[in-house]
Amino acid sequence: MSNDTAPPSSTIYAGNLDQRVTDTMLHDLFATLGQVNNVKIITSRRQGLNAGVNYGFVDFADTGAAERALNEMNGHKFFDHEIKLNWAQQSKDTTGSEHFHVFVGDLAREINDDMLANAFSNFGTMTEAHVIWDNVSGNSKGYGFVAFRDKTDAEQAIATMNGEYLGSRPIRCNWATQKGQMATPPPLPGQRLPFQTVVNQAPSHVTNVYVGNLSPDTTETDLTCLFEQHGTVQEVKLQSDRGYAFVKLDTHANAASAIVKLQGMMVNGRGLKLSWGKSRSQQQQPTGHPMGGGHHHLYAGRAGYNARGFGHPMPSADLGDVTAPNSLASLDPHAGGTLAAAAAATPTVNNQEEVYEYNGSGSIQI
Repeated sequence: MSNDTAPPSSTIYAGNLDQRVTDTMLHDLFATLGQVNNVKIITSRRQGLNAGVNYGFVDFADTGAAERALNEMNGHKFFDHEIKLNWAQQSKDTTGSEHFHVFVGDLAREINDDMLANAFSNFGTMTEAHVIWDNVSGNSKGYGFVAFRDKTDAEQAIATMNGEYLGSRPIRCNWATQKGQMATPPPLPGQRLPFQTVVNQAPSHVTNVYVGNLSPDTTETDLTCLFEQHGTVQEVKLQSDRGYAFVKLDTHANAASAIVKLQGMMVNGRGLKLSWGKSRSQQQQPTGHPMGGGHHHLYAGRAGYNARGFGHPMPSADLGDVTAPNSLASLDPHAGGTLAAAAAATPTVNNQEEVYEYNGSGSIQI
């Protein structure tokens, strides 16, 4: 592997991992080379080629540590396998041994790794294919990734296979990372808050992330694909007609990593606006408040809720001119400076969503 090109990020890809390797083991291995923000191992269920190996991603606090890891740990033997390392996001000039990854969504439940590999085997330089599995239920999550050595083959696979039937349903293909149409590089580092700042902005039990400024074309699968690179996605609640979603990850640290890394990323032509979100059902409900069920809403400051149970900004034609706090308006450029009113008249309900401010000043005071 050549490391001559400039690193596109501080995240590296770790392949050929023995299935006994855990997230903690991988974290401890790379922590000797620098601060590790996040580690995620993707479980493979291949029964043929590359059976018994997984792959994952290691996110460092800085690119220097990531470069040291690539130079010193590539080929390191862990259990019975030599680790294969590379940059997780390739630059536009990548060639040779570096790979291009295609996201494959809407997979039927019966599709496994070998079936996915066979479907894409006609595109010459395909090297591996993985379906993503739920570790709890053992079922497919409905999407996977296919890797190619040649970018042209990856492009042809996307153009040819998108919409084709695989098993019992048509699949959806797109670039898995920032190299293609679905996502483009995030903003300059100066526009991000440090990981430690973000992780301290919300209580440690909070694992929900608010995602605003979404295009109507963005799907739950798109969001799952993006967030899966930072942790296990447990739930996605998308309000496509209002341009936002809540994504629940497995840990607080993984959620913080997603906020930092995905902030401002262009998805379907719009820059993502991320902030902390919280489900009230994670905590004990305070007494003396009427509760309902099945509704979710977003709230911040003294803003109220709309008729659907959402405290999300709405057009002034419906609500009148109620000025939103600057920090909350910055989360969603479609807010138009308006918010629903009459918060005091609206009862607290179960599974309430709370947003924590993502502007460096800590959480919003209620």
